[in-house]
Amino acid sequence: MILELESYKRDTLLIGKTGNILELKRQLEETEALYDRESDNFTELFCRMFNWSINDTDEQPQYVYDMDTKRLYKPKY
Repeated sequence: MILELESYKRDTLLIGKTGNILELKRQLEETEALYDRESDNFTELFCRMFNWSINDTDEQPQYVYDMDTKRLYKPKY
């Protein structure tokens, strides 16, 4: 699965495996609860906890997580 983390600083594409959308939501919520906003380590923490990796690809993400609004959505192309 390809996930885009969208933030005001930069957008980051991640690649990882998850069972379904509910599992992905759980992973994002758990990371939100633990990450340190001062050091802004969300991406690094998410990748380390759930075995995702940063991906430089031209592929479109299956899901986008807006870090400002905490909203996960499926983009329309």
